[in-house]
Amino acid sequence: MLAPLKGVGPALRFRPPAKNPWLMPVAPFGSWLYVTFFCGIRRIETRNIERLVRQYQSFQEGQARVIVAFRHVGVEDGPVVYRLMTGIVGREARKLGLRLRRPARGYFLFGRDVPEWAGHFLGWFLPLLGAISVVPGRYDSQSITMMRRYLTDMPHPIGLAPEGQVTYHNERVARLEPGTAQLGLWGLEDLRKQARNEEVVIVPVCTSYHYREKDRAGLGRLMAGVERHCGLPPLEGDSNEKLYVRVMRATRHLLDTAERHYARFHHVSFPASEEDGPTAGLQERMRRVCEAALSLAERFFGIAAKGDFVQRVFSIRQAGLAWMFREDIGDPDALPPLDRALADRVAIEAWIVHRHLELVDLFEYFRADYLSPDSGIDRFAESIVNLQDLVNRLEGGNISGRKNPFRKIARIVVNEPIPVSPYWQSYRENRRKAVAELTQAVFESFRAVAESGAGG
Repeated sequence: MLAPLKGVGPALRFRPPAKNPWLMPVAPFGSWLYVTFFCGIRRIETRNIERLVRQYQSFQEGQARVIVAFRHVGVEDGPVVYRLMTGIVGREARKLGLRLRRPARGYFLFGRDVPEWAGHFLGWFLPLLGAISVVPGRYDSQSITMMRRYLTDMPHPIGLAPEGQVTYHNERVARLEPGTAQLGLWGLEDLRKQARNEEVVIVPVCTSYHYREKDRAGLGRLMAGVERHCGLPPLEGDSNEKLYVRVMRATRHLLDTAERHYARFHHVSFPASEEDGPTAGLQERMRRVCEAALSLAERFFGIAAKGDFVQRVFSIRQAGLAWMFREDIGDPDALPPLDRALADRVAIEAWIVHRHLELVDLFEYFRADYLSPDSGIDRFAESIVNLQDLVNRLEGGNISGRKNPFRKIARIVVNEPIPVSPYWQSYRENRRKAVAELTQAVFESFRAVAESGAGG
């Protein structure tokens, strides 16, 4: 379990990116170093990379403004795509004999709360790379103004993840947030107001992670660790058939444990399960646990349940952060002792309630039919790492406690770029409809790779 929050903190303020990001020149080497030694990436493979190289060329020649929209299947995506934008694009341009007017670089977004769980040094470090701090799932005028300016005026493309948060599966695309499409259309609107003719182009980039058959023994050991945490009698074997039995047994046990916990200590009623086959009823049980966890958090913060699970997660996260990092308190240390004690108490209670949120943040993406005895090594690795993370979340952890001991191959597939201008007239007539249509175009591009296995 994570160390509990010690008390209230000051508000999570907007962190402006450096006007002259002096760390950017070391980005090619630094990004290689980070993905290799901190993300456990054995190598990065690319497909259709020339599509992105040509968009960089168009960008630098003043013909287009570019958004690199990448899938968010793992915690490694940001560093891997940054490596793509700051190192691989330039290298591939030289191989193709294409001249870039300046070194290929890129900007990216990061959640304003990331330094609170990933390390406070990131709050200092990331802006020096030109990164923009944002509040996921909430309208934030400072961040939006900065993103619009970066898209239309800054010397490098901007990268972001339309899925909004980590979705944990190579081969299944989650619903996309509308922010990427909205930013593209805002950018086109800003360019036209300035009488500029550049196109805005969204380049869909699919990331995925792949394992070796020799990792199978390691999956057996990882599964044994999950079984020990659960108090299950150990099973042996790392063949597909045996690993599948072990995964499904642990999944049911963790569901049983979650249901007992919420029934006994939070007075949630769960109907008796009636399962006829390997996965029948499991998905509905997962949904009910997620609903119980979110409802508890919503009642605590006094917010209404609106939207799907992901939207509700965003709402709860913002409500909790507002209580843990108070905008109405300038300096917590300047409070009278009684006021400080009460503020600390509220922050700690909010942190504890956030444990329900962290469970759903992972569990919402579980699919009972994602794994079968015929699945390849990649799906087994994903599923077992996710099970280990589920134990971590039930024990009170968050994504910072997610462990993946395997060195992976990262694969990047660059899809056909999507110009935004064909949606412009529709946007002028009905903004919401145009944003939805453009979001769907990006979604279909992602899904064509994920569900066809082209990334595998």
